Amino acid sequence: MSRNVNNCIRTRMRRAWPLLAGLLAAACDTAPPLPADRVYLNGAVYIFDDEHRKVEALAIRDGVVVFAGSSTAAARFIDDRTEVTDLRQRMLMPGFHDAHAHVIAAGLAKAGCNLEDERDHDLIREILEACAGSGDVGPDEWVRGSRWPLAAFADGRPPIQWLDEIFGGRPAYFVDSFAHSAWVSSRALQIAGIDRNTPDPANGVIERDTQTGVPVGVLRDSAMDLVARHLPEPTAAELAAALKAALGDVRHYGITAYIEPGLSEPYLLAYRDADQSGKLTARVLASLSPLAWDAGRFGDEIFDLLEKRAEYRGKYLRTDSVKVYVDGVIETRTSFMLKPYSGGGNFPPFYPADELAGLYQKLDAMGLQIHTHAIGDGAIRLALNAYELARLANGPNDNRHQIVHLQLIDAEDIPRFPALDVAANFQCLWCYPDDYIDVAVGIVGSERVNRFYPVASVAKSGGLVVGGSDWDVSSLNPLDAIETAVTRQNPYTDQGPVLGSGENIDLQLAIDMYTRNAARVMRLDTVSGSLEVGKRADLIVLDRDLFAIPVHEVNEARVLQTQIDGIEVHTDRSF
Repeated sequence: MSRNVNNCIRTRMRRAWPLLAGLLAAACDTAPPLPADRVYLNGAVYIFDDEHRKVEALAIRDGVVVFAGSSTAAARFIDDRTEVTDLRQRMLMPGFHDAHAHVIAAGLAKAGCNLEDERDHDLIREILEACAGSGDVGPDEWVRGSRWPLAAFADGRPPIQWLDEIFGGRPAYFVDSFAHSAWVSSRALQIAGIDRNTPDPANGVIERDTQTGVPVGVLRDSAMDLVARHLPEPTAAELAAALKAALGDVRHYGITAYIEPGLSEPYLLAYRDADQSGKLTARVLASLSPLAWDAGRFGDEIFDLLEKRAEYRGKYLRTDSVKVYVDGVIETRTSFMLKPYSGGGNFPPFYPADELAGLYQKLDAMGLQIHTHAIGDGAIRLALNAYELARLANGPNDNRHQIVHLQLIDAEDIPRFPALDVAANFQCLWCYPDDYIDVAVGIVGSERVNRFYPVASVAKSGGLVVGGSDWDVSSLNPLDAIETAVTRQNPYTDQGPVLGSGENIDLQLAIDMYTRNAARVMRLDTVSGSLEVGKRADLIVLDRDLFAIPVHEVNEARVLQTQIDGIEVHTDRSF
């Protein structure tokens, strides 16, 4: 019996006979409910519950969904104070959840020299020249940039001479689109003391001239930090500005929750300040780890931060996750493979097996979600082995571990995801044959490439598949990734070859990956990810019903409104 019914009975009679009390209870149950703050009518309202119900109307009170059903029945929740919105058959659904997005890094990139993954060499030079002539960087200051494309250059090696010429001898540091390589100027190498005699660091590569051994200005994985450690750290004001700028994009694309991986303490402070000041407009799970590659193999400093993580929790900020890197990327031959790369050779994992297993047991015992970067099939097996040993040592728990990227999974390891309760976090926008796939064919061969990103296979095995963007490595727009997951084809041209026979999934599962499934891996499934009665009103309105249009039009849909806790944080002018 509801609280309202009990109050009604007590008000009408305190000493009524039991039979009369039952009759009055029935009368109270038919009384009008309390009015809602907002009611949406006449829409394609998708709840994304277990039954995947579609209804016409939704009512919200105090930031909570209080009704989902027909427009006729929703009228009971309306009085003269209720804001009523006629959806006119537009789609209303839960807000998107992005399970892997580098939001602050993307905001910082907006303030630097962003090459936007441009492939044309002349246009790349034009962008660099515009940055050099902007006056934003002094004659002795570092030039910082991002998003240069590996695929635009032979062997992923842009020429050091461009940076030297265009920036006039200034130190320059540009991170590639994958964030696993840096393109640096001669002055930057000089400051870092890197020359032909400098050995490759563990877990990294200094690219060199094959004849002379002289560094050519490209650094892979941990070698990036040889220069990065000399860069000035972003100030608190710069981090706050970066987060503010990036959250605008998050709201625009209807993302109401996300995981930010790889945060160190200064970045975490920026999040806490935003949360406490009411400027954080999404639910965030911060996955903690040092950003510097030389600290990627955890030492005492990360455990010091993890021990005080509770100090940073807030209204929208959670901190019970940690990111671990097990390998690099296939396209630079820094991923750990079960079989050698084409032409021979392999790259060792960032951790020996016993060390990784010990680390996972310790983190798992601390109640942390372990958010693992693993791309090669060897790295993925190593991570699954470490999860299995942690489970044997500590017993089953609700830590909701996951592996992210999962470019190449050996078929024997696919059933281990559900068996070990490890979520598979895919970046579905990568699931079509772009020019990086062409690069990979030359590195691992067509047979392995055609097994990239086996989303359907993991889902069919019973594994929990979730979606993330890896922004700003690729588009933040979840609809780009959702369409690609269904078609395995270029979402921008809607034509061309597909990647991986039988690995496409249906639209329902694709959206689940970026809503209810991602909410589960974020421990938000009792709060968001669906619009069931009692959950928070984290929702979006789209300009069209995704289930009523051709799949090739999915990423043409626009988010008209984004709400978190029933509060509008983005509204399109046309709505």
